[in-house]
Amino acid sequence: MESAVVGRRAERYLFVAPVLATDIDSGKQIHGLTMDLSEGGCCILTRRAPFSEGTRIRLEITKGGVSLSTNATVVYNLKDQFMGLRFEEMPPDKAAIIASWLKAAVPLTRNSVPVGT
Repeated sequence: MESAVVGRRAERYLFVAPVLATDIDSGKQIHGLTMDLSEGGCCILTRRAPFSEGTRIRLEITKGGVSLSTNATVVYNLKDQFMGLRFEEMPPDKAAIIASWLKAAVPLTRNSVPVGT
């Protein structure tokens, strides 16, 4: 999925849902919650230290009885609790799930985004 504007992040939406992130190479798993979602990625709050930047993961998000499983890459860590993820290319059926979640979500404004994200 590509953002409409190259070089800028896609609009983010408040979106809380349980996630399971699995390091593709090691198999290590981290449970957490999404904090926001965009068509290009999401931010996850973790109970343990997040994966390091550049880690490729398999991400499973479940919301309202609908599950999405996709690959993503960790693009940042914040305060040893959050990790920002960029979704890898995904097929139209999975992109449609994200689009339906975003349609029902609340857009975040610049003032509502935590410092450093």
